Amino acid sequence: MTSIENNNNIFTCAIQVLALLALGIASPTLAKGESPMQEAAEVSTDSPSGDMNSSSATSRRDASYSEALRNAGPDGVIIFCYGPDWNRRSVRMLKSFWERPEVEQVTGSARLLAVPCYQNPTDEQKAKEQEISAGMPQPPFGVCPSVLMLDNEGKVYSCLPGMDYLGDETGALGLENIPKKLAALRKMRELLAKAGEVTGPAKAKIIGEISDLPIKVPDDLARQAEEADPKDTTGVVARTSHNPQNLLYKLMGTKDGFLTASSNPNLKEMLTESMKIINNENIRTADRQEAYFLLIGQTRREEGASARFKQLINACIKLDPNSPEASVARSLLEEWGSYKAPKHDGKKRGRNR
Repeated sequence: MTSIENNNNIFTCAIQVLALLALGIASPTLAKGESPMQEAAEVSTDSPSGDMNSSSATSRRDASYSEALRNAGPDGVIIFCYGPDWNRRSVRMLKSFWERPEVEQVTGSARLLAVPCYQNPTDEQKAKEQEISAGMPQPPFGVCPSVLMLDNEGKVYSCLPGMDYLGDETGALGLENIPKKLAALRKMRELLAKAGEVTGPAKAKIIGEISDLPIKVPDDLARQAEEADPKDTTGVVARTSHNPQNLLYKLMGTKDGFLTASSNPNLKEMLTESMKIINNENIRTADRQEAYFLLIGQTRREEGASARFKQLINACIKLDPNSPEASVARSLLEEWGSYKAPKHDGKKRGRNR
């Protein structure tokens, strides 16, 4: 990932997943009151009746990713990912959300596809999944349900993961967010064309507009900004030359989970970098909120439902109270604010030695 991918809502749009990953906890895809065992037991491992990708339903619904990409026009391909053998909510949403006529009304000319994402497939299911999704980019973090949005070259430009971005089982928020992301894709193409016609700070300003779009933008946009405005007279270079997501990836893979100082001596430095992003007003608000989630996840793990944990969430919300990130922050406060985090296994091991 390059620095400009900070505004990639494929990853930032999994904001709650960021905080959960920071804690080493799986994404909360189950309905309230459902345990993972219940989920596995109650969901049929067979595909739902009827073909969700049947071209008879609408001329824009395809049977496989290869077919959808082949038929794709300027609006690309939009994919609904569901978990047949582990997430019954996503299976229900095939009918309650994905088959709704409104989905076709808000997706422009995009090709539509439903893709099963099994956890423990039989050989037959594995073959079926491969037949449908061969060549398709994987949705980030394996969250189901999710809507994956690709351009006509098959490059992911956005993802709406889980109920925080899809809403209830009717996909009410999804129906609002999908056309916004699609509009951003169209706007990006328009701005890229304009940027190609000018040079210097004027070009940098247009690049700044592109970087502010709530989708994944070209990987080399930060380099283009620096070349156009090496002295950063526009502030665009600062806005495009950081990547808070990289902080998360650097913190992954530790022996006892994520974000523990004992297993990652660079932790304090990385968290300091998060604060630099948060305090830099040249950086997009959504990216500053994303950086907050790294701190929130760490504080939740280390201190539980502490005053500092709540203070960080409220500060994140205050940056933009009406943003999707603020909505997720409120959700975190509701879910985690009333109980303490589990104690570190490392401390327990130390006492037993």
